[in-house]
Amino acid sequence: MNDTEFRIIEAYIINSWSQRRIQEEVLCIEAPTRGGGFEAMKILHLYGIGKRHKGILANQKLNRELFAKLGTIEEYLKK
Repeated sequence: MNDTEFRIIEAYIINSWSQRRIQEEVLCIEAPTRGGGFEAMKILHLYGIGKRHKGILANQKLNRELFAKLGTIEEYLKK
């Protein structure tokens, strides 16, 4: 997992940012109102992160090493 992927994951599951906002602010890619956020969504899906995980760790800290080791959000949440 690289720094950008980790920032995307944090923005979504901790800060509850929209995929469109993540794409614009983290990836620095234009995200139109219709169809925007697709690039951020692809990265989130690599780690098993979907709509139900948005904000799931609000006000918490994500352990990067553990998350990278486990590979998916579901495995991380079991710990």
